[in-house]
Amino acid sequence: MLDVTAFVATACLGKASLLIQREVHSTTQLSMWSQNDDIEGADKIKACIPYFLPLIDGDHFGTYMYQRIPALGLVDDVLLQPLVNFAHAIPFSSVLLYLALVLGTRNDRFSRGVKFNAQQAALIDVALVVPELIAGSMEGSDIPRYIMEPCSNFTYYAYMSLIVYCLVSNLRGQKPNEIPFISMAAERAVGPF
Repeated sequence: MLDVTAFVATACLGKASLLIQREVHSTTQLSMWSQNDDIEGADKIKACIPYFLPLIDGDHFGTYMYQRIPALGLVDDVLLQPLVNFAHAIPFSSVLLYLALVLGTRNDRFSRGVKFNAQQAALIDVALVVPELIAGSMEGSDIPRYIMEPCSNFTYYAYMSLIVYCLVSNLRGQKPNEIPFISMAAERAVGPF
């Protein structure tokens, strides 16, 4: 009797471990991130594209930087300003791009990593709302430049460092999931589905 119970338990455990191994193997094949969170193939570029939204929406925070460092202003004028002008020429373009990132990634055509990066880019763009509201509430008041410039520069440094971190991580093949609060919220938004 004891031998039969041990045999059944061993057989059940063997099947369970086989199912777990098969599940781990299949999820690794289906997702963009392998078990060590690497990004592979053409998804490296696809994962970088969503970060144009916060890049375009936060460009005006670099105004003082572009005035103080003309070379940086020239780079902005050549590379980013045409995109900013195009986005501002279309009414509600930022809202439409945001909705495309948030709702458009529910499609199964995109890998989980591209969805994660789209959600994270949308959340970085949402984080820019707070400095926008503060700047908008102070518009028209006579605030000295020595107060406005450091605040604007800090916002520029913060959001640009987030975008550069995400772009470099994606191009290196690593998941950019180390941004406090934002990465966790993006992971939840993508979900297990």
